[in-house]
Amino acid sequence: MSRQSYFIINAILQLSNATKQVMGQRIAYFLGLNPGPRGADDGIDGSININGVKIQFQSKLRASNLDKDDARALYADIAYHKPNVVIMLSGVGYKETFTQRLFYYDDIKSIKVHLLILRDILDHTDAFSRACADLPALRFLDEEIKKEIG
Repeated sequence: MSRQSYFIINAILQLSNATKQVMGQRIAYFLGLNPGPRGADDGIDGSININGVKIQFQSKLRASNLDKDDARALYADIAYHKPNVVIMLSGVGYKETFTQRLFYYDDIKSIKVHLLILRDILDHTDAFSRACADLPALRFLDEEIKKEIG
C-alpha cells in the first residue's frame, strides 16, 4: 500500500456515517454507476443495467473487517434485487466468516461477485483490474485510468 493511500484510507474511515454514505455515492459514480440514495438505500449504493446485465454496488466503509452478518445482509439484498454482478466495497477487508457465509449459498455461484477494499481502488490492484475487466461499465474507465497513470 502506498503511503498516500494509507493516509487517505485512514481519513475516510474516520468520517461520519453520513459522510461515508456520500463517499459511497461518489465511488459508485466513479465506477460508472448511477449512485443510489443516501440513507435507507435498500442495499444499493449504486447500480446500472447495461444490455440486460444488472450491476449492483454496495459500500461499507468501516474500520473493521466485514463479518458473517454483513454477508447475510448482502445475500438478502442480492436475493431481492437479483443482480448479475455485485461489487462490494469494504473499508479494510473481510473476515473469513464473510466469504464462507456469502459463498455458502448455491445460487450465489451464478452471480459475479467482486469483493474490494478501499486500497484496491486507490492503488489500482489486480482485484480492481479484474472488476474493471469483468464489468462493461468499468472497461472504459479502466482504459482512462491506464492513460492517467501512464
